[in-house]
Amino acid sequence: MLRTKGFSIRTMVSALVVATVVITLGISLLISYRNEKNSLMTMNFQLNHMYTTKISDTVNELFASMKQNLKYNAAHIAKGGLNRSDLDEQVKLIQQTNPMYKAVVVVDRTGKVISIASETDTGLKGKTIETDGAKQALKERKPLISEPYISAANQLIIMVSHPLWGADGEYLGYVGGTIRLHETNLLNTILGDAAQSGNGTYAYVVSASGALLYHPDKSRIGEHDIVNPIFADMLSGHSGVKRIVNSRGVDMLASYTYMKETGWGVVTQTPTDVILTASKRPILRVALYMAPILVLLLLVIYWLIGKMSEPLTKLSNFASVLLTSKSVRDEVPRIHSWNSEANAMHRAFVLAVGQIRRRFDHLSLEAQTDPLTGLYNRRTMDLCIRTWIAEEIPFVIMVLDLDHFKQVNDTYGHEMGDEVLRFLAANMQAQFEANHICCRYGGEEFVVLLPETGLETAMVYAQNLRTIMEETDSPVGRPVTLSMGIARYPDTAQDAAVLFRDADEALYRAKHLGRNRVETANTAASAHML
Repeated sequence: MLRTKGFSIRTMVSALVVATVVITLGISLLISYRNEKNSLMTMNFQLNHMYTTKISDTVNELFASMKQNLKYNAAHIAKGGLNRSDLDEQVKLIQQTNPMYKAVVVVDRTGKVISIASETDTGLKGKTIETDGAKQALKERKPLISEPYISAANQLIIMVSHPLWGADGEYLGYVGGTIRLHETNLLNTILGDAAQSGNGTYAYVVSASGALLYHPDKSRIGEHDIVNPIFADMLSGHSGVKRIVNSRGVDMLASYTYMKETGWGVVTQTPTDVILTASKRPILRVALYMAPILVLLLLVIYWLIGKMSEPLTKLSNFASVLLTSKSVRDEVPRIHSWNSEANAMHRAFVLAVGQIRRRFDHLSLEAQTDPLTGLYNRRTMDLCIRTWIAEEIPFVIMVLDLDHFKQVNDTYGHEMGDEVLRFLAANMQAQFEANHICCRYGGEEFVVLLPETGLETAMVYAQNLRTIMEETDSPVGRPVTLSMGIARYPDTAQDAAVLFRDADEALYRAKHLGRNRVETANTAASAHML
């Protein structure tokens, strides 16, 4: 009974090509999207971190200058005392030369305002102020930048202050300049230089206690108890970048920098959705540009597949006729002789297989060799040992170790140490025969396998290599010596692990007896050979 007719080659190959193209395109677009996203996120982190670092440096320099200026003026005021006749002029001069200060005050140690220079708060002179900033300055008696607090004029401010010390070291009070956080001033100009951009990026500043000192939304200035995962790290003196969910539940890419002069932190944040959206745009454009090209390409492929499958269809029909023929062997070559498409496919297949074999050989070579020295690796050594033992082929195993190699690395560096390893490998390849297996076992330890070789012959090879290393300057400018241990299968041991252990113990004995020598697994044999 004849089988029902299945799908044609043209249909199946076309479906396979379409599926392959769609899957490949999907994977390519996904990889491109992820790369674009990671690139944009990295760039955003770098730009935001550069911005926060720039802001931090500027603010640090600004407040360092303000502190230095207050220190100078405090010394000048204290020198003449708080009762000097030109005190108001001095205070007014400080306020005029520092436009950031909305008010400059001189307060005695009891908290009473002795002098004030301000556009609006002149009525405070002679009064005792009980603000948090004043209490902090009187209590700590050191140069400081206060935490934000509500002033006597009901304004949210910070105060930069410096203590006043008399000639005899007596504490007189302090001189301070106040900055209003809600008003436009030089500080806000610096902090808000690029605080909010069209892509949703914005910057804000927090004090050491976690209070907002600056924010594009002025209604949030002075806000406390903000839950943000980067605050603790930033206010501990660290800077960095991190993807976070902010206090409003928005996924953000945050860069933050600690201002050591003030103890504040500046943060720049960009919504992650902005980066994700930007990452999708080029991918969508590429997909739209490629869509008509792919449609045209698939149509062309469909036509080409029809042309390519035509000879195969003829060959299939011819094969069905040959089922009753007695001259099958004569006809097949003749069919292929005129089937140029099949011949071309065959040539392409041969070329492809050849390329794959070359690549496989290359990968196989990489899997069998040590990348540093070019010798065989431990995997190849284990395979040879297992094979020879299984086939009962006698062989000698020689374990080599560079003497004092750690001193070479410590003295000349690991790069020069690598050169010494390559130097040893080159000498091994030069001294041993083509059928000998030279391997790097690990670190400065090497192994040589000598099939169908006796101990006496192996000893000659070993001594020749040891002598070459002893008498030849290595890349470090002096000889580097070898210690070697030798064992033979099946004389020494008939198990691979025991055989290697015996050779390794012989190497250890060579090290113990003074290095730069060859020892066999049999001590008596070693003495005889030497």
